[in-house]
Amino acid sequence: MRALKLAVLKTTQWVLTAMLLLMTLVLFAQIIFRYFFEMPLVWSEEMALVLMIWVTFLGSALLLASHEHISIDFMVELMPPVWQRWLGILAAVLLAAFNIALTYGAWLVVQATASSTSPGMGISMAWHYGGTMLGGLLLSLVSVEELIKRANTPAVASGYTS
Repeated sequence: MRALKLAVLKTTQWVLTAMLLLMTLVLFAQIIFRYFFEMPLVWSEEMALVLMIWVTFLGSALLLASHEHISIDFMVELMPPVWQRWLGILAAVLLAAFNIALTYGAWLVVQATASSTSPGMGISMAWHYGGTMLGGLLLSLVSVEELIKRANTPAVASGYTS
């Protein structure tokens, strides 16, 4: 199971790298075509926006998996280990609930927009919201895993571990 998780995270990392590179190239091409050839690309801004959405949500899943999200936990660290454990479990429950709701909401939006096409690229609008859905799914899986880990880890005397 751990090997599957690492493979998914590594693949996501490579996909994100490719998306960032593609977004940079598309925006650079837009600048060149608009200002040097006076022929703006009608699809470039929309493509950059879609890539930005995908990068945001897939990147959030990677950050959550590697515990690199910003957290303010100085108050939690002052509490006894038992309280730290229960607050960690509560935070994991709330995070999992939010991510599952995000994924479900994104799924509904993807279904509702699947028959619409975008004006610039002429693709299904579902692609615009698919990044939110896939990123939400990865966020949900990571947060449920974190909840299970926190629920199965006893409180330790050294304090809160994130």
